[in-house]
Amino acid sequence: MAMPLKRRLLLATPLPAAWMSSVIIHNVYVKFYTDVVGMDPRYVGWVYLIFNIWNVLNDPVFGVLLDKMRYRPGKGKFLLVMRVTIPFLLLGLVLMAWTPSSWSQAAIFTVFLVELFLFDVASTLYLISATSYVYLAAPTREDRIDVEVARAWIGNIISAVATVVATQMLVGDAVTERITLNVMLMGVVLVNGAVYAFAAWALRDPPELYEQGDGGAAPVTASRLLRDLRSVVRMRAFWALFFHGMLFMAPMGIYFTAFLYFMDHVVRSTGTQATLADTGSMVVVLVLLPLVAQGIKRLGSRTAMWVAALPYLGGFALLLLWADTWWNVLLCYVLIMTGRYTVSTATTALDAALIDHNERLTGVRKAGSIASVRALLTAPIAGVQMVLYMAILTAGGYDITAEVQSPQTQEAIRLATAGVPILFALVGLIPLVFLPYDRARERELSEWSRARRPEEGTAVGPDTTE
Repeated sequence: MAMPLKRRLLLATPLPAAWMSSVIIHNVYVKFYTDVVGMDPRYVGWVYLIFNIWNVLNDPVFGVLLDKMRYRPGKGKFLLVMRVTIPFLLLGLVLMAWTPSSWSQAAIFTVFLVELFLFDVASTLYLISATSYVYLAAPTREDRIDVEVARAWIGNIISAVATVVATQMLVGDAVTERITLNVMLMGVVLVNGAVYAFAAWALRDPPELYEQGDGGAAPVTASRLLRDLRSVVRMRAFWALFFHGMLFMAPMGIYFTAFLYFMDHVVRSTGTQATLADTGSMVVVLVLLPLVAQGIKRLGSRTAMWVAALPYLGGFALLLLWADTWWNVLLCYVLIMTGRYTVSTATTALDAALIDHNERLTGVRKAGSIASVRALLTAPIAGVQMVLYMAILTAGGYDITAEVQSPQTQEAIRLATAGVPILFALVGLIPLVFLPYDRARERELSEWSRARRPEEGTAVGPDTTE
């Protein structure tokens, strides 16, 4: 039986709230700091390199702590953490908008970095808790795919607030006054805060979710942590999903930053044209997404990821070799985003299957610990995408004071925006060959998870944690 719509929408809300913050932090503020605050692009790259290394180092600690945290009667577990971290997330977003452009490069660099650290500690705790909660509350493969579709709709609708404001602020010359820009940013943060509040206080955290497999029941010891680690790294599925996730869509982590530079300096579009290219492509993809979800359910997630590579690579190839008007870019991003959302929807089901599989083998659920191991392994490449993008722009002669960038710089922007993602995607297809979860295996793990978790009453009804 399909998950009730109300429950599906509630479960789909927490992560989009964090996605909206991510759009503001990793996309809007990058161009804001180079073009408005006046930070040198090289420093922006280094800020994000240091930030991501810090992120990788604290993720393992927080992931393990959350796994081992006990359920607290009257307070809950994962939702408790989410509710505590939200004020700190919003504080970080507010502070970053008000850095004076009159400060020295060293002062801007230092303050921006400290503010990112504040945001990241809260963000890490929130994201791990929200992800772990949803995987518990949506126990089957079909539930998780349906929640992911709803999540994509909700996420894009609320993130559109940030992207529309960003394109109007940072592409073209429609808005130039700093105080106007800051007021617009504060409006975006206010909307983000409202979504966080709805997500955290409308959901419920009943004790039934933690009756089986919860890691907080046993004491934390070095031998137990080592045993947990071994149970994860010995799984072939873990490595296949890790390397695919690390490579295939890695450049999409900064896609909107790349999009803004491409539209502003290569296409030289207006803010309205950039908005149409961005939101227009996503409207088409979101309309198609329910059909995509049905295709994933029928084909199996692994096969769907192979199929999705075709539009994804084709869109970037056209962006690299052909696109020079805003409507060209729109068509390219329809293909790119179709592939991207097919892969992300399928990956959600596969990541949950990995967690279920590990729990089936060990008897203990380790969603946070698995995220921790991934974070440790990504340490050597943390922040590479932003550093690489900015390095290509710098090598191409990007001039923050120039009204029109040189042809050489425009080609550098085109290469960084489209050529780099093609290379990463081609290499990222290799790990899929080794992924052991075909459609039959997925279905088997889904049925096991369904029998182990309560399906009704979660995220709806009276709050049992009060």
